[in-house]
Order: sequence, then structure tokens, then C-alpha cells
Amino acid sequence: MADNVVIEAFTELAPRYEEVVDRELREFWGLGYREFVNRLINTIPIDEGDVVLDVATGTAIIPLEIADKVGTRGQVVGLDITLAMLQHGHRNVKASGSTSHIRLVCASAMAMPFIESSFDVVICGLGMHHMDVPQMLFEMRRVLKRGGSLIMADVGASALWSFFGARWAKLLIARRYGPIQESARAKAEMEAFPNVRTAEEWRSILSKFGFIKAEINKIRPRLPWYPWGLFMRAVAEGA
Repeated sequence: MADNVVIEAFTELAPRYEEVVDRELREFWGLGYREFVNRLINTIPIDEGDVVLDVATGTAIIPLEIADKVGTRGQVVGLDITLAMLQHGHRNVKASGSTSHIRLVCASAMAMPFIESSFDVVICGLGMHHMDVPQMLFEMRRVLKRGGSLIMADVGASALWSFFGARWAKLLIARRYGPIQESARAKAEMEAFPNVRTAEEWRSILSKFGFIKAEINKIRPRLPWYPWGLFMRAVAEGA
């Protein structure tokens, strides 16, 4: 997927990101955005002093929710490619008073500006389908310590999606986000369609990139043509 398409879409979305995502998650899964975040972070094994990376951090809601868990000896790094999203994230962090152990970085998840084995935990919530998944997983494994935890949640494909394919997805996306040629968000979601994988496909690709003990929990969509919710947890091989 072209980075410029994602940046354009989320620059437009940044001022109302949390509101829009809350509405979409309620429609897809009957789950609000804050409830989604709480469900995600409750699966994360974080100890005081850990260094945690949140990929596609957006407005920094996940770093803010886990900052207390890492304590003053730990750190949470939020990474996002869209500067406008991080600007809103900076405001949220400053308002919370958590500036001492939250750091926000503007960079691509496909070329992370971190040395190998930098993090105890890597998280990604709702961002994977907008990325080159193999390259993203390669980078996540590179920066994650051996035995470290990978926690991800995203939309997942169903048999119905696979059967009808991209033409049907284009109609669904255009109906929700507007004509593909006119809406940056619609274009970004259409380009992301090939990255919407089934749980079984995720198990396979996680194993290929050095992640073991994969656990995937599903949330059934409210309507059969909506995507599933996938909550995934795995361990960096070498523990």
C-alpha cells in the first residue's frame, strides 16, 4: 500500500478519529473504541520497567492506557506514519501529564528507527491491514526481544469476503466511505482489502516470521458481510 494514500486518509480523519472509529466498531462488532482498547490491553503481559512499542498509535490512546503499567522505570513508544494523528496524540499525552515515559515517533512501521531487540512488548491495534504485512512483521520481530510479546487486533476476513472478492468489497467500501476516486479514506480501505486475512492465514504468517504460541480470539460481526474482529497474541521465538 502507498504510504501517501494512508497519510492523506488519516490526516483528514485525525480531528475526529476516536469518534469515527467508535462509531464503526459499534456498527461492526457492537464494541465501542474504549472497550476495544481495554479488551486489547487486558491481554498484554506488561511488567513494571518494560519498554513497549505501540505501532500505528494514532492519537496515543493505547500508550496512555498502559503508561501506569510500565511505571516510571519503563517507557511506552507510540509510532505512527501520519504526523496529524501524532499531533493529536501529543495533545492527549500532555493533557494527561504522562509526558515523562511516553514518547511519540513519526515513522513507518515498515522501516522502524529502532535497534534490534529494543522492546519487551509490541502492540498494534487496527493498523495492520493498512501495511505491507510481511515487512511489518519482519520489523516487529527485529525490534522485539526474544520471548517478548506481540499483541495485535484488527479486522479479519470471513469466508463470505473470500468468496465475493474485491469487486464486492469495492461496493461495500464505496457505500460506507464514498466513491473510491473522491474519498482518501475509501481509497485507503480499498487498497487495504488484500491485507484482510483470516485467522488461519494469520497463524501461518506469524509462524513464518518467527512468532510462536499464537492465540487468536474472534469477535463475530453484527452482520454477515462485515469483517470479523481478531485479537491476536504471540511470542517472539527464542524464549
